[in-house]
Amino acid sequence: MSRYLISAIEQALWSLLNFGVNLLLIRFVAPEQYGAFAFWAAVGFVLSSLQNALTVCHLQVLAPGEATAPERLPVERLMHGVNLLFLLATGAVVLAVTLAWRAGGNPYGAPAAALFVPAYLLQQYVRALVFSRGRPGQATIQTALVCVLAAGSLAVVVIPNHAVGADPLLLALGAAYALVGVGGMAVAAGGQGRWWVPGRKLLTYGGYARQSGWIFLGVSSTELLTRFYVFVAAGAFGPSALAALTATQQLLRPIPLLASSWGLVARGDLARRRDAGDWLGYGGLVLAALAAGAVVAGLWTLLIYETWPTITARLFGGKYQDADWMVALWGLAAALGFGQAVVSTAIQVLKAFKALALANAAASLVAAGAILALIKGLGPAGAVLGTAAGQALELAVMAAILAAAIAARRRPAPAAP
Repeated sequence: MSRYLISAIEQALWSLLNFGVNLLLIRFVAPEQYGAFAFWAAVGFVLSSLQNALTVCHLQVLAPGEATAPERLPVERLMHGVNLLFLLATGAVVLAVTLAWRAGGNPYGAPAAALFVPAYLLQQYVRALVFSRGRPGQATIQTALVCVLAAGSLAVVVIPNHAVGADPLLLALGAAYALVGVGGMAVAAGGQGRWWVPGRKLLTYGGYARQSGWIFLGVSSTELLTRFYVFVAAGAFGPSALAALTATQQLLRPIPLLASSWGLVARGDLARRRDAGDWLGYGGLVLAALAAGAVVAGLWTLLIYETWPTITARLFGGKYQDADWMVALWGLAAALGFGQAVVSTAIQVLKAFKALALANAAASLVAAGAILALIKGLGPAGAVLGTAAGQALELAVMAAILAAAIAARRRPAPAAP
């Protein structure tokens, strides 16, 4: 229980960081600039899922242990090298895209995103790495440092200048992520050798590539499901509409973040139950999380909806007061997202990556189609309702996959002839 409590504290800090950043920008920054920042933040979230497929997921299915444990060391060294190449490639591509957009007058052309995106990804990698070792306390310290550095840098950049653009915002946050990410990586990988020189060991990644392919299909589909609205709204309605959608979602983000907090610790417990054949305990842990999540999501959404006029008046500087209907819709999507995260974690621990990927792909196509269809008649509301429709389908299919996977593993092996 202490590990779950520490993980919840860490997730609360992470949630406070994200909410604090967005609250500061909502109140003091013009909607157009906030929308541009929200666009690149969404890109970071999407690429974080790709990073998860390439590297993090292979660490999270290992039993918790020390950095130099024989069963972890070769896998960690390999994933460190793969992730380094991924970060370098990401930074180069983002820089090229933002410079081209800046030259063409695109409102999302912010070259500082070339620092922000890979720095954010590095911090997320280190955070997941230490959680996979069963060290939530270490992750909590790192997240607290990010909070302190981000608060200081943004206060200097935003408060004196309300007309600040997206570039200084991304640069300030990117510097905080980079400092903590580099320092955290140096500590976490200490004693593991020269992992930053990939060399021949990258050839051994082929053994993980097939699983990564299915994981990539799954996480990319999930991100299409949860972030597709960002890119559709950004293109169809511009930065101001995207700012409204993002602002109304902010106070509901603790719901899926709570599911993420549960998953970071529960993976180890689920893995132990899997290895021990304790399928009753495995399913019970998942069902308990789903029930608790449904209650928390419902109560939290009701609280935010009822207090929305006060929130917008006192926290948002009077902005987005008439968008309370978005809060109710986002509450539905957040509750479904909590269930998705819990069931997906349980399926990943069983290594049923192919089935999970196919379910995610089907749901993402439904969501994308629903968003494109509904957004024409309902405007921004269609973006949220389409997202929720895809989430509901995915949750139902994933629950069936998990039940079938557990049932298959509970069957006794056939007797030898």
